[in-house]
Amino acid sequence: MKLKTSSLLIAGALLGAAVMPAQANNEAMLDLLKVLRDQGTITADNYDLLASAAAADKEKTEAATAEVKAEVKSVTKDMPKITTKGKIKITSADGNWSFQPIGRVMWDAVHTDADNGVSSDDVKGTELRRARLGFQGSIYNWGYKFEADFAGGDASIKDAYVSYGTKFGDTKLGLKLGQSHIPFGLNTKISSKYMTFMDRPMFADNSVSPARASGAVVSLAAKDYRWSLAAGLQNGAFDGDNDTYEVNGSTFAVRGSFLPYMEDKSHLLQIGAAFLTQGGGDSFKFQPDLVSHDDKYKPVSTGTIAANDFDGAQAFTVDALAVFGSFHAMAEYLDHTIEQDSGSDIDTTAFAVEAGYFLTGESLKWKKGYTSGIKPKSKMGAWQVAARFETIEIDPGSSSEDEFDKFTVGLNYYPTQNTRLMLNYDQVTDLTVNGSSVNDEPSALKFRAQAYW
Repeated sequence: MKLKTSSLLIAGALLGAAVMPAQANNEAMLDLLKVLRDQGTITADNYDLLASAAAADKEKTEAATAEVKAEVKSVTKDMPKITTKGKIKITSADGNWSFQPIGRVMWDAVHTDADNGVSSDDVKGTELRRARLGFQGSIYNWGYKFEADFAGGDASIKDAYVSYGTKFGDTKLGLKLGQSHIPFGLNTKISSKYMTFMDRPMFADNSVSPARASGAVVSLAAKDYRWSLAAGLQNGAFDGDNDTYEVNGSTFAVRGSFLPYMEDKSHLLQIGAAFLTQGGGDSFKFQPDLVSHDDKYKPVSTGTIAANDFDGAQAFTVDALAVFGSFHAMAEYLDHTIEQDSGSDIDTTAFAVEAGYFLTGESLKWKKGYTSGIKPKSKMGAWQVAARFETIEIDPGSSSEDEFDKFTVGLNYYPTQNTRLMLNYDQVTDLTVNGSSVNDEPSALKFRAQAYW
């Protein structure tokens, strides 16, 4: 039996349409029919007949698709939303509540040289610097956060608070009740997940610039955080020994920041300042590390001020943060004064300035007045180089003056948004102890692998 060419072509078109997606096969069918009509293979009447059939099929397909989508939307409208981009977050369909597991792991390898002729003062080896687990979320206008650090085998509570937030026009009001950050200092407040270097400047997150305490913190901020103001009245930190109620000294702190210039979040200048007063009742000591947080050689110190002699302390900081494309700079100055009943006041001043540059084109991420994580532009990851200079002086001008300068250089590689490899080199110079110059110049080579979620 002999088949006509037009019949074979139409059959082939129908077979091809059968194995193609619904939307594509209708379009392909119409294109093929037009070619057949234009070449005279099929008549205009046959073309109109087949085109009408294809159009009718398309309408049926679209109607069926719309019906399925409506059914799916109806079934899933009350199901929670799960976010997996850079985090795991569960949010109710109406957005009134959320829950998010959080955590971080930081593994360090450190080799320090105390350069003081005492080999036992050198630090060599590896450690689990941070191993944190916790959760955070919201319930309507209320929020909560809990995070503990298990590095070293013992759990220490970092954040544990209930919060409240609301809006008044373009102004945000916030309240935290529990243990949270003291509103004082830029470097102290920046999360370890986002720090440019493995260690903060040695005055930050220390007794002269404490990080966390238990109490109440109130904050006000513009909708876009072009300005912000926070104040806290706190008393001691959760230490796990059930003796928090024995802490007599309270801390009051207030910090504000504003942006005199902001083109966008990658081109801005922020200025900040803070004041802190620490009550008496407890002993006090400031003894900064030199090149690593686990230093054994720590000759710079205020000495221990006994509780019955410590009459409180006052401190203030001024800071600046600038981001201009791939370049960023940060500076902070601290002045801290210890008041004693039986002795003269002890003044501590410190300063740190850093600069960094992303070789792969990323920008330091600015978020709510501080820094946050960056997302590599390429699947090959992001590379950053940075340098920092810092100095600390304790009781300057006196016979017991302690002082040191330190330089740090760093190289950071971000394979993904939530992972980072860090390499730092620290070098101390101009070390003075008890008013006398010391030739020791401690140094350290440090490496970190970190991940957070």
